Amino acid sequence: MKASPYIARGARGFTLVELMASMLLLTLLMIVCVSALDSVRRSVTGVHNKTQQFREARQAFELITKTLSQATLNPYWDYYYKGSGSNQPPGGTTVTPPSAYIRFSELQFQTGAASVLLGGKATRASTPGHATFFQAPLGLTNDQNALGSLLNARGYAIQFGDDSTNRPPFLADYEIPVRHRFRLVEYRPPAEQAAPFQGNTIYTHPADWFRQDLEPATRTVAENILLLVLSPRVAAEAATAAKKPAWWIAPNYTYNSLDVDNSTPAVDKVTVDAAGSVAQGTQHLLPPLVVVTMVALDETSAARWAQEYGQSAPDYLSEADAPFTDASQHDADLARLEAWLERKRLNCTVFSSTVPLRNARWDSRTY
Repeated sequence: MKASPYIARGARGFTLVELMASMLLLTLLMIVCVSALDSVRRSVTGVHNKTQQFREARQAFELITKTLSQATLNPYWDYYYKGSGSNQPPGGTTVTPPSAYIRFSELQFQTGAASVLLGGKATRASTPGHATFFQAPLGLTNDQNALGSLLNARGYAIQFGDDSTNRPPFLADYEIPVRHRFRLVEYRPPAEQAAPFQGNTIYTHPADWFRQDLEPATRTVAENILLLVLSPRVAAEAATAAKKPAWWIAPNYTYNSLDVDNSTPAVDKVTVDAAGSVAQGTQHLLPPLVVVTMVALDETSAARWAQEYGQSAPDYLSEADAPFTDASQHDADLARLEAWLERKRLNCTVFSSTVPLRNARWDSRTY
């Protein structure tokens, strides 16, 4: 039989075994490639989901740091009369010379335990961590938002509660249970309201100016914000020069611009000795820096944890042995809290930033 002109002499085809081996290798290669692509896809999806989960928290953190950096006191210098404890001379017919020349301000800056600052029914469980209240030139009014230099009061805290007040009206027709969560809230009254110098109002407590209309002027900024920690500090170089720790101005996280040493909420502790030397400390001064730390949970973890605590706020800081009452233990307290959350399989992320307060007016006499 004559060989086909299209097949070279001595050539042969693949055997069945060779074909099966080739197909097996090709299948294994495809499985490896598909597995690698799926792993990359799941990784990208996981990163995207995590970014989306904490996007609201990240935006809230940026809002706090941006607004806090604009805090102001607008201090000024004036005569101080020891007899009246103010810049007004004592009453009577006798002319009294001023005792000193010191700083004054009608504005206030406060940080500290949220349960203490908010007062009322606030507890460490329902309002964990810290809160801050201050004034800044944000320009919000009842009529318009274009007055950028107009002063506004601002405040931030964590509160526990349900979402009944934040729900759209149409949800009332559906049997959807309310959700109990920790939330970051913002106190944001218009410039016409809630300022320490409002009208002729005389407040008996240095926190009353924001307590008196706290609820109607408060809005929710973000859900599942577990903790807010605020640590007023001085710059490292200044602390080293003064031979003090950076957090010496607020060793227990409490800072009140009305106070000389921030140990108690006293309104006036100015002392003037016989030589006329004044001890005013940090009174009517902003802290140069504030270390802001925020802990946020993802919704899946928060929903699972909510099944445990129900409608009552858990005192998780006590469980985690992380009270955040001593500024020298800031990092240790945060590490204990993160370890506790990990043991409970709660997915969290920590935001932290050192915010310089650009309107702080410190000099060598303050140290």
